[in-house]
Amino acid sequence: MQPHSPSLASDVHALSNEPININEPTSVNYWVTTLRCSELELRMAVAEVGTGARDVGTELGRAV
Repeated sequence: MQPHSPSLASDVHALSNEPININEPTSVNYWVTTLRCSELELRMAVAEVGTGARDVGTELGRAV
């Protein structure tokens, strides 16, 4: 099972607070789509709160 597969339900990621790999294009694309944000917004949120998907979603004001 790939950790950033778009076919996975986003709540699986949120429950585990899975880390967002900001250096992997596939991961960035997945999370930009899932969190409905720009790449810049994603990178700024990761810089602010770390790589946890739930934390980044909260920072962006979006439930994951």
